[in-house]
Amino acid sequence: MSSPTADALDYDEVITSRGLKVPFVPAIVTPAIEKPLRSGRYEAGERGHLEELLRPDDVVLDLGTGLGLVAATAAQHAAKVVSVEAQPDLLPLIRETWALNGVTNATLLHGIVAAEAGPPVPYYVRRDFWASSFEPDSRPYIREEQVARLGLADLVAEHRPTVICCDIEGAELKLFDTADLSHVRALIIETHPKVYGDAARDVLLAKLNTKGLAARSQDKPSTVYILERPPAAPRLDIPWPPREPRILVATCMKDEGPFILEWLSWHKAVGVTDIVVFSNDCTDGTDALLDRLDAMGEITHLPNPAVIHKQDHFQPFALSYVQEMPVYRAADFFLSMDVDEFINVRLGNGTLADLLAAVEPFDVLSMSEMNHGSNGRLTYERGWVTELFTGHDAPKPGKYRARTGVKSLVRLSDRIAQVRNHRPDLKCDGVWLDGSGQRMADLADGPKENGVDCRGRRNLVSLEHFALRSLDSYLVKMDRGDVVVAGKQVSLRYWRQRNRNEHHDHDLTAGIARARRIHTRFEADAPLMALHDACCAAHEARIAELLQDPAYIERRKAVLAL
Repeated sequence: MSSPTADALDYDEVITSRGLKVPFVPAIVTPAIEKPLRSGRYEAGERGHLEELLRPDDVVLDLGTGLGLVAATAAQHAAKVVSVEAQPDLLPLIRETWALNGVTNATLLHGIVAAEAGPPVPYYVRRDFWASSFEPDSRPYIREEQVARLGLADLVAEHRPTVICCDIEGAELKLFDTADLSHVRALIIETHPKVYGDAARDVLLAKLNTKGLAARSQDKPSTVYILERPPAAPRLDIPWPPREPRILVATCMKDEGPFILEWLSWHKAVGVTDIVVFSNDCTDGTDALLDRLDAMGEITHLPNPAVIHKQDHFQPFALSYVQEMPVYRAADFFLSMDVDEFINVRLGNGTLADLLAAVEPFDVLSMSEMNHGSNGRLTYERGWVTELFTGHDAPKPGKYRARTGVKSLVRLSDRIAQVRNHRPDLKCDGVWLDGSGQRMADLADGPKENGVDCRGRRNLVSLEHFALRSLDSYLVKMDRGDVVVAGKQVSLRYWRQRNRNEHHDHDLTAGIARARRIHTRFEADAPLMALHDACCAAHEARIAELLQDPAYIERRKAVLAL
């Protein structure tokens, strides 16, 4: 029954414990371990804590891997797991446990973990693996091994874990003294006061508190503690204009492959520093293109959490999730936007830094849309939308006829209750500006408002909105459905309201030139450009397919008749 990865591990039974499989090797899984393993109680607390705490982008450092169950649990919920185990006899069993459970995102290291790395040390192997240690006197041992000493400070620096699990049988007292834990958001630690006493345990917890990790209160006494990093303190003392601000954009995408590199180039040129993209149900290669950009360090690409939770409100789920990410806590400003929207700063060098320097300190700055029509283009053409669709609308007289949607640049602080797609909710009165740098009350006083009369409100910055593109691309958009809510179809009315091309006075030439300079580094990556070309080809193929569908032929005729 042993698998090829078992390293000569001999067993003929598999125990399933809380959904995970473990090879039953009596020499290792002794009666003291077998009973709680079969009942599901073995390491149930640590596994339950992980299932509650972990996020898809977490990196977990597991110290004292044991049978590998905690690591296997972590691997089901996190991006990456790095495990350290000192007991040499456990290594084949851990690998086999991982193989039985399909774990492919975990790395196993053999060694004793200490505060600092050093020469190998004696390690005393006992019949009960959990009793093995680097001290010889507590009980009889079977043999002595020389085991590498791995430094926690080095492991943390190399792997940058966001969550640490620690169960190393009493060796944890001095372990964390020199490690930089600033990017660790949670620590699950098994303490051993029977080894070193309650007072020493309290000193350990106090030291971890000084590193920003505070222990949760416990409903009942336990040796297992969960320590978490509280949310970052408000950052209202940032000088204005802020120097080198971190500006985070979050967006949702579905089948947008042909248009991603232009949009990304534009916003990196504008000064956006961090971009998180949530994708779902892609059929044109968008997800593969985003994965490549993630691997290059250009963005963070994640599956939309709505899909994982079998929900269809993609944007609300993504926005809720991004507010729990470390990149959000590190950001100075946040903006939710779509891949057909382009921030156009209309002063200085066209960067967000220029915009911040031109306005007073604010909590929210809402940018009004500039809607670009199809410009008479019926067929899809490979190229940049900022060059192909220059024609746009102009505000019409009347409060409601001049109304356009907004997207809001939010200065992150304790004044912000939550961010939403178009605007945030504030906890208290704040400074709310429009795209001309003027104070506005429309959105602050109307919590359900997502748009404003745009007249006179786009002098410093506007949001260029290319919602339609060509007619054939619009047909694909109709077929794809809405990226915000599954099953919601883009309508003919949407086309009629936004297909305005009368004005060409809005020059995007300077912004395009800046974006082209960023785009050159993408062009140098052959795999990336091959993925981009594949997305364009998939878009063309989908158009050709739809144009054979009588229903879409009729829809196309209906649009042309508008």
